[in-house]
Amino acid sequence: MLAPWVMDEMKTADLKDKRLNERLAQVLSALSALPTASIPAACGGRAEMVAAYRFFENDKATFDNILQPHRDATRQRMAAQSVVVLAQDTTEINVTRPEQQVDGAGPLDGNSRRGALLHLMHAFTPDGTPLGSVQATAWTREEGTKCATLSRAERATIPIEEKESNRWVLTLRRAREEAQHCPSTKFICVADSEADIYEVLVEGTTEPTNGDWIVRACQNRALLGENGEKNGAKLLREQVCEQPVLFQHTISVRGRKAKVACETRGRRQPRQSRQAEVAVRSARVTLRPPSRPDRTLPAVTVNVVLISEVNPPPDDEPIE
Repeated sequence: MLAPWVMDEMKTADLKDKRLNERLAQVLSALSALPTASIPAACGGRAEMVAAYRFFENDKATFDNILQPHRDATRQRMAAQSVVVLAQDTTEINVTRPEQQVDGAGPLDGNSRRGALLHLMHAFTPDGTPLGSVQATAWTREEGTKCATLSRAERATIPIEEKESNRWVLTLRRAREEAQHCPSTKFICVADSEADIYEVLVEGTTEPTNGDWIVRACQNRALLGENGEKNGAKLLREQVCEQPVLFQHTISVRGRKAKVACETRGRRQPRQSRQAEVAVRSARVTLRPPSRPDRTLPAVTVNVVLISEVNPPPDDEPIE
């Protein structure tokens, strides 16, 4: 018996075979009913299990073909909203085994863990209600990938199109394309500090700017002076810290434990759960473009918001 929501979600499924469309709905219904179970356990019988594995092996059951009907349904849900938040992030699919490794899995961090990576853009209402996936890109790293061992200067010489980090640019571009399909909906694409890449900021200010975006900053970037001078200008954090406080607000801070004892970054330090009073400042600044060996990047003008804790506990890391 198919779950009613599955029938609605798979309405536009087109795997070029009616039987495959029906099998997709059956597999989705079975796996969603028992999401933590293995495939054999979720299928509920040998015949259903064999049919599921045959479906997975079918050349027509590709990643994009399977996801497309869900994308179509997601777009309908987004069109009914006045504001939609598009959050993008990357997750690891860890399938490391103690002995024989899964065929097709790639390295995640050297050779200690094996699996694949998935970069997802998911749609939410402003109150956090999920609407569905808008974009998903899956890949495995090739054996012997050495980019992680390169210095920052060495990585800067590699064109963005040849880096994994280009996924942030392409997904922001995809968010802007999605906004064109729902002209009455305001889209805001958000990304964590891994997306603080200059090419991403350039993409966000490229015409047409038919969608807003927020990137959590992690680079204290150099600014251009008032008349475009490159020398003597302030850095990003210095500039915004000099701005007056717009308002103060109390937020709930969730405690955390350090994952690695030798971690020195402030954002990774342990902290206690508490109510924190924060001050909000903002500034509009023009960033000085970094040099690239293969292209000249334009200056980018952005709005910056700084939220910092007022009178943090003396034995805890302040919120910023």
